[in-house]
Amino acid sequence: MKNSTKYLVTICIAITFVILVLSIQDSWQHTGQVLMGEISNAFFVPGVLILCFGALLWASNGGAFDMLTYAIMKLFDSLKKDVTKVKYRTFYDYQEAQRDKKLSFAHYLIVGAGFIIIALIFYIIYAQY
Repeated sequence: MKNSTKYLVTICIAITFVILVLSIQDSWQHTGQVLMGEISNAFFVPGVLILCFGALLWASNGGAFDMLTYAIMKLFDSLKKDVTKVKYRTFYDYQEAQRDKKLSFAHYLIVGAGFIIIALIFYIIYAQY
């Protein structure tokens, strides 16, 4: 149940973006080839955004941003009055604490790729006109 909720929420957010893009393009008044192109754009934009967000989570889970995050934490720690009260003494301590804090990202990749596939289908229809 928990896994299907992630997919459902991600799809609802993506559909909201589709409606927003269609509204910005004023697509409700178009027909034919123009409409197919605009629907393709409307599905492509949230598809790429969600897919890229999932890719960032994947990179983050792999530790790509650990050093940057630790450096920013140490910067703020140095501004505290009591510098002895820090959460992580070393970068190794920080990395060990982060090992268990992995976020799931597969639903973002799957939903994003699905919306890009839908955009490609509408683009093929657009190109056939």
